[in-house]
Amino acid sequence: MIGTADRDDVIWLAGLLEGEGTFDLHRERYPRVRLEMCDRDVVGRAATLMGVGVRVTLRRAPAQATFHAEAQGPKAEAVMRAILPHMGARRSARIAAVLGRSPNTDKTPPRLSRPPGLPLNTPAPAGA
Repeated sequence: MIGTADRDDVIWLAGLLEGEGTFDLHRERYPRVRLEMCDRDVVGRAATLMGVGVRVTLRRAPAQATFHAEAQGPKAEAVMRAILPHMGARRSARIAAVLGRSPNTDKTPPRLSRPPGLPLNTPAPAGA
């Protein structure tokens, strides 16, 4: 589960969801994080970190099966808050919008050690 995951796992999940994830409000009320891919092992690892199961959608050949992991409600909120410091500007804005519009979510803004989308350790300017 994301609350007990180590930093490397959280960063890995953030990178995956940055490119492949969807952040929205289910029924305009519940925060939701979705992931859909053809790689069962990758979706399985993400599902384990989010504390959810994996679903499969089978398609006629030659199309491949797709695997889905989806977190809703408090689990999705926990995932969003954990990965937020590692996301780019566009995804950070989307996550903030979802958390801000959800009537059931904690409105306390998450602590960020830097603006979203910037590296954790920025080098000192030349001549400093």
